[in-house]
Amino acid sequence: MPRCRWSSSKYKLLISTRLLFYKACITFVFLASPSAAATLAIVYPEVPAPYKQVFDQIIEGIEAKHFGTLVKYPIDSPVAPDSLLQKMESDQVDMVVTLGRRGLSFNKILKNKYPLVTGALPIKPNGISGVSLIANPTNLFKQLRELSPDTQRIHVVYTAKTQWLIDKAQTSAQTNKLELISYKAADIREAVKHYQQILKTADQKKDSIWVPLDSVTANEKVILPLLLRESWENNLVVFSSKPGHVKRGFLFTLFPDSSQDGVRLAEMLNSMFHEGEKPGVQLSDSLRVGVNLRTASHLGLEYSSQLKSSFYQTFPQSNY
Repeated sequence: MPRCRWSSSKYKLLISTRLLFYKACITFVFLASPSAAATLAIVYPEVPAPYKQVFDQIIEGIEAKHFGTLVKYPIDSPVAPDSLLQKMESDQVDMVVTLGRRGLSFNKILKNKYPLVTGALPIKPNGISGVSLIANPTNLFKQLRELSPDTQRIHVVYTAKTQWLIDKAQTSAQTNKLELISYKAADIREAVKHYQQILKTADQKKDSIWVPLDSVTANEKVILPLLLRESWENNLVVFSSKPGHVKRGFLFTLFPDSSQDGVRLAEMLNSMFHEGEKPGVQLSDSLRVGVNLRTASHLGLEYSSQLKSSFYQTFPQSNY
């Protein structure tokens, strides 16, 4: 039986092909590991409890997803940006997460030197990447469908600063088979007029009001008292993007999931570092719903024990 003989050139080609295959496999495994072998820096404020817990949970989320070196830079007093840069260069930092307003203050000097993402703030699209504290309208509207099944329309008053969110919300409303009616306001006076008109004509069975994170249309001194008083008297569903509002009397809100935000920040950095992506701003994906059960009872909304057990927080925190 004749033997199969390999020429020298064919043998070299086979070996070369196998080496390329092995290299590709090693590269794939390396890239598939989040932030593999990279040094990640976290710049965050050193604050007392209970605020410290928020940053601790975000950092825990980052640690769960980052398998390289992690360097922490707690900021408890003013730090010169150049001094921070020198420390990072000494620590051989590859990528950076900034948290809170103190962390954000270093973005200008860091953004052109490192892959950079920001968290623990209600950030909006403005040239930076990160995970915002602002709730995804899709999740808010999904909760509305569950907590107030008869609601068909959502009224929202906004300003130019929140136009980007309203554009996303229109798609979210369609996804949840709801109608979103938006009213643009230039100032508080115009916002009040819009709210007064909505409250005057709203159908308590079909309509609702969404209060977004907007310093004008969610003004704490003028708008909030108006909505709390009139919505209660008119039995109208009002929900808010600001967690503190549910305790005041709005039907529900969504609380941030700090650990989840940390995981997402690490994932974003991994994509930026290994693939050169710029993910932009991603909204909070938390489903941690807080419900005011007294308001729900006033509105004639009843929830099963099973549904209540899924609530992250309920208010008031007694007798309900």
